[in-house]
Amino acid sequence: MTAPPEPNDDGRTGNRANVAALIAIVVLALLGYWAFTAIQRQRELQTCLAEGRRDCLEIASPEGK
Repeated sequence: MTAPPEPNDDGRTGNRANVAALIAIVVLALLGYWAFTAIQRQRELQTCLAEGRRDCLEIASPEGK
């Protein structure tokens, strides 16, 4: 009996898939963080406006004036 032929690749395909999966997870985590902070800012703005305040938006004042 002969041994089954060994695949030609030396594990590089698996490593590439792992790196691609890691990159996808990092991108999804960053998008989730961005969405969470955007929703939080909107919630704070809505709460401020619901309280009847008019100074809810932060306006950056020019420096030196």
